[in-house]
Amino acid sequence: MMKKRLMALALTAAVLLGLTACGKTGNTDTGTNSGSNKDFGGAELVVATWGWAEAGLKSLAEDFEKTYNCTIVVDPTSGNGDRLNKLMAEKDAPTADVALLTKSFAETGNQAGLFEKIDTSVVTDLGNLYDFAVNADGYGPCYSVCRYGIMYNVDALKNAGLPTPTSYQDLFDDKYAGMVALPDMTSTAGPYMLVAMAEAMGGSQEDVSAAMTLMQEKKDNIDLWYSTSSDVVTAFTTGEANIAVFMDINMPGLTKSGLNMAWVDAAEGSFAAPASVNVVKGCKNSELAQLFVEYLISNDTQNKIASTLNEAPVNKNATMADELKTYLAFGEDAIKALKEFDESYIATAKTGWIDTFQRTVNVQ
Repeated sequence: MMKKRLMALALTAAVLLGLTACGKTGNTDTGTNSGSNKDFGGAELVVATWGWAEAGLKSLAEDFEKTYNCTIVVDPTSGNGDRLNKLMAEKDAPTADVALLTKSFAETGNQAGLFEKIDTSVVTDLGNLYDFAVNADGYGPCYSVCRYGIMYNVDALKNAGLPTPTSYQDLFDDKYAGMVALPDMTSTAGPYMLVAMAEAMGGSQEDVSAAMTLMQEKKDNIDLWYSTSSDVVTAFTTGEANIAVFMDINMPGLTKSGLNMAWVDAAEGSFAAPASVNVVKGCKNSELAQLFVEYLISNDTQNKIASTLNEAPVNKNATMADELKTYLAFGEDAIKALKEFDESYIATAKTGWIDTFQRTVNVQ
């Protein structure tokens, strides 16, 4: 009798579990794979990212939290450098499970042994990404892309009787003195701009001397060497700067603040600044972290990247509202037009460039 009762209870439990699984929402919508039904019992997945991205990331991750019964805890820092330094300091006992970093900073982390390689049995959507978004060595892929180019305040240049700049080299011209904000060498964009100018001036990533010399000779013309985006936004809104090499994602906010902003694809090329998602080696929730990587690059999540994070998706199948296409790089043609760099080389050379830059250009 007892045996029959136990069998009946087991059968009832199995039926209830089946009904629960069938009734779960988001199982097919999130784009996740066979781990979709796993309950992580309220586990906390700590994601290290930019402070300004916290709200957007939490919104984007709502379906993930429901699907896996977990909570995304955001560990915010202002810039890539701060986040990477924290990961380095915690290498033996990491507090973060996932780290979001621009591709160039992630490469430094890869070389330092901070991140796990991607489990392709869990992360199954890599084949849907543009080539640049897939790490050749098997580490974390990119989940979004911004682009850097020249943006400027149309009214300010018109009032000063100045022409529109057409290249990064133009920005060092005396006529724009005191109006320009440029990325310093510790930022994501600084090394990119240096290499782009060097190549246009007859050099290469291995020989950036001509571009560095231009920066040294005309350093006093530059009003602001920035390391964080907020510094540039403040400079534009206060009128301290009217021209910058800056990210496309900042155009809407600056325009909404009342500024008449315009974008220029520099002669040297607008360049990509992809953001990557990385599983921290030795983290507490590595399985859940791998699932989060898959979630971020899945078709359905990528459809929300632009509207939620104000960044362009990197999944070839992603869609985007037409109004967002006016300033974000979307589609194969737009992606192909972006200048790319040898991240591995830059990660190695950057320390020397930073040293030279700080001694001879951004002199305090």
